[in-house]
Amino acid sequence: MKTSNKTFFACIVQFALAGSALCAPEALTIDADLMRGIDDTAKSLDSDVAQKDGKAAAADARALVDTFARIGSHYGEKPETADAVGFAHHTQELAVQALKSIEAQDFDTAGDTVAQLTRSCRNCHEVYKKD
Repeated sequence: MKTSNKTFFACIVQFALAGSALCAPEALTIDADLMRGIDDTAKSLDSDVAQKDGKAAAADARALVDTFARIGSHYGEKPETADAVGFAHHTQELAVQALKSIEAQDFDTAGDTVAQLTRSCRNCHEVYKKD
């Protein structure tokens, strides 16, 4: 995918996430579509960091920060999913760390952080992913 297409896709994801947050923050639905969107954004982030595309990578990281904040809030209302809150907060913090590294143009550190973020997603899915 060309950089301009990736940047466009990252912007669309960010606007979609922001729009849904503004329209109905209480109506977050944790489903396969949301998870696929997060997975796509994480893959895009990884690629953008590898290509040292700071603008696109920062947009992806911001989208993930916002999304994991909403996921943490969603699960925070459900006492039976306390571990999910921890996973969401940890993954959100990794997205924040990646964003800081991207903004500092430290793409090596950002790449390492994105790898940790991806592992955090997998760890959560081992516990919560539905078949």
